[in-house]
Amino acid sequence: MFVRELTGIALAVASTFLIFFSDKFFFNIFFILILFFLLFELLKITKYFNFFFWIQIFLIFSSILFLPTYEIYRELFFVAILIAVLTDSIAYYSGKKLGKIKIFPKTSPNKTLEGLICGNLITTLLLTFIIVSRPTFFDLNYLLLILIVWVSSLAAILGDYLQSRFKRIQNIKDSGKILPGHGGISDRLDSHLTTLPVFFGLLEFFKL
Repeated sequence: MFVRELTGIALAVASTFLIFFSDKFFFNIFFILILFFLLFELLKITKYFNFFFWIQIFLIFSSILFLPTYEIYRELFFVAILIAVLTDSIAYYSGKKLGKIKIFPKTSPNKTLEGLICGNLITTLLLTFIIVSRPTFFDLNYLLLILIVWVSSLAAILGDYLQSRFKRIQNIKDSGKILPGHGGISDRLDSHLTTLPVFFGLLEFFKL
């Protein structure tokens, strides 16, 4: 009981320490190791090499290209991580309490429309409020800021769906068992792989 929550707290503490207190070398090495384990896990469970496999390969290698940006702009990296985590967590818990309409009944039967809407909207409002309270983060007008957070939150939902669809095709429930209550590394970081490049890509597009 509460295994998922305890694991999530431990991951949050470890991630916060890594982002704000590690030096450049350790940050880069740890990030590359995570991507290596993601790739290893993906190859280990893959039986059918299809679109959903290759899109994950693309996202993993895209993250390597973004690594220098992630390391320099660590506070923004933390914001992007929060978008993915909050979207997933709020959608999960609100879906359990309020969810009735199954949005992906065959791919991910536990996902509900109510949960996804709550996850997306609450995350957008909450993160926008946090960012506005730290105006040094962005030199953007509020509407544009809300748009970036909102789209990035949608990207988190898309990443979760892509991973669920991939696992359904491979006929597996979890990508691994390394994280109690969460499954494998891919199960935990699926939404991050899409949120991070979308978030930073939008900031670059709008010339932060």
